Amino acid sequence: MPASLEHFARVSDEVASLPGKLKKQATLAGFFRSLDDADLRRAVRFSMGRAFPRTAERVLGVSGAIVSSAILELFPEDATAYRDLVTTSGEVGEAMATLVARHGPRAPADASPLSLADLEASFESLASVGGMESKRSITRSLLARCRTPREAAYACKIILGDLRTGAIEGVIQAAVAETFGAALEQIHRAQLMVGDLDEVAVLARHNQLGSAVFRLFSPVQFMLATPQETSVDAAASMAGRYFWAEHKLDGIRAQVHRSADRIAIYTRTMDRTDESFPEVVDVMSRIGGQFVLDGEIVPMKAGQIQPFSSIQKRLGRKALTPNLLRDHPAVFVAFDILYRDGTSYFDIPLRARRAVLEDLVRASAAQPDRADYPLLSITDFQEIGTAEEIDAAFAAARDARNEGLVLKDPDSIYTPGRRGSAWLKIKSHLPTLDCVVTTAELGHGKRRGVLSDYTFAVWDAGRAGGESRLVNIGKAYSGLTDGEIFKLTDLFRQITIAQRGSVSVVQPQVVLEIAFDQVTRSTRHAGGYALRFPRIKRIRWDKKIEDADRLSRVEEIFRSDSNLGRTDAAPEPTLFDQLR
Repeated sequence: MPASLEHFARVSDEVASLPGKLKKQATLAGFFRSLDDADLRRAVRFSMGRAFPRTAERVLGVSGAIVSSAILELFPEDATAYRDLVTTSGEVGEAMATLVARHGPRAPADASPLSLADLEASFESLASVGGMESKRSITRSLLARCRTPREAAYACKIILGDLRTGAIEGVIQAAVAETFGAALEQIHRAQLMVGDLDEVAVLARHNQLGSAVFRLFSPVQFMLATPQETSVDAAASMAGRYFWAEHKLDGIRAQVHRSADRIAIYTRTMDRTDESFPEVVDVMSRIGGQFVLDGEIVPMKAGQIQPFSSIQKRLGRKALTPNLLRDHPAVFVAFDILYRDGTSYFDIPLRARRAVLEDLVRASAAQPDRADYPLLSITDFQEIGTAEEIDAAFAAARDARNEGLVLKDPDSIYTPGRRGSAWLKIKSHLPTLDCVVTTAELGHGKRRGVLSDYTFAVWDAGRAGGESRLVNIGKAYSGLTDGEIFKLTDLFRQITIAQRGSVSVVQPQVVLEIAFDQVTRSTRHAGGYALRFPRIKRIRWDKKIEDADRLSRVEEIFRSDSNLGRTDAAPEPTLFDQLR
């Protein structure tokens, strides 16, 4: 019997309600075990909030606005009331479920239950059409077929890629392993080769995990580095071993796949970004053979590293103008190779992978070269083993206006998607700022019922030296425990002075210590500056709001040599002083 969307929804609701990964894993395993191969693929894929396999070159192209528009055409609901419902529900899917419960389903009483196959067919239709009206029509038809609130909720959740069950990919991998009695390492290995967990699940069912082989254009998760606070911490993690130190480039982590007639560039989210970087595609097209490279796309102009904000201007654009390409050029810098001409290198040590990468550089150098920079650039490295050597290498990276250091065990194999002691990172550290919370916003997912996103401000005396006022400089939502968020939620609800949808304007009372990586100029905030990657280090219950930092302190940090977000000073070292 075909698996129904209602059954999938009930299982997903149960998974969301369960504490702990093991219980979620067991529940999913019981569900997966009951399905045939086709529904197993769909269920695994949908459980990850994916309409299509990760390696498929198809996207729904359906935004939250399209889904909301379709919902409003189905139900007699005022647009303002609907927006408020989405805010209080925390998401579109749960708002849709409420409307079905409130007004009744749009489907006829004798309509058949939606199956996972029906959902997949609708997704194929959505991916095959262009234009907002066509997509809204198909979306409306799909949602009109939902007979129950939970069907409706999960149809929306999967369309928008946001299930919020707490079953992250690692839990689903473990569930697949438990379902078919496979070792989790076998699942990881097969997914590394095949790319899609839904396909791995079918291989596991038929005891064919060993048949999985790596395929080009099946992007794999990137190997990750574990953050270290200080050089002493990093040296302790290295435990007496010598590591390779590379400069941590401030760009976009990218994975380049090349075959004889095709090139694809994937980001950390496994999204394609080829169109945003045609010059990288051009360079890769000139290098012979098949390969997969791991590296960073960095903003570069006249051989000099540019602030990350320069490269951001190119992301998400459908068309790149000649002026944009001229004013904001970019280059790909490789630091690892995972595959070359039919051979995968995941399981060989980094020092051996480096030799393969350097051989590819030599091969590319034998071909017609670019006048402005080498055909294939790779990072340089040095061997270090002590905290003092780490400090010196870190200082050199900062002098080159790079973000920090990545420390790599030369004997490490490539482990996709995992952090461990094999790769470590130390990023640029700037002084923290004590800031005053001015607004608190409802979070999303598990935090949709609490105020977890905070806009913060510093004091500005004004140009005339008049009375100080608070001016916003950023927003943060990470760094606090659930307990701290619950405590702040209770407090902010007591001191709310105005409500703007999901945003509570609060009486200035709470001081947060904010850490960040860079300060940049910005017109987004009243303070004229923005913090890159802000996170909450701690709540300063010991400080009064009068003790918070001044805008002059932000300006001081912005102009410091340690701030890589400065745009008013050209760096002396060039990018290729650190590359070869």
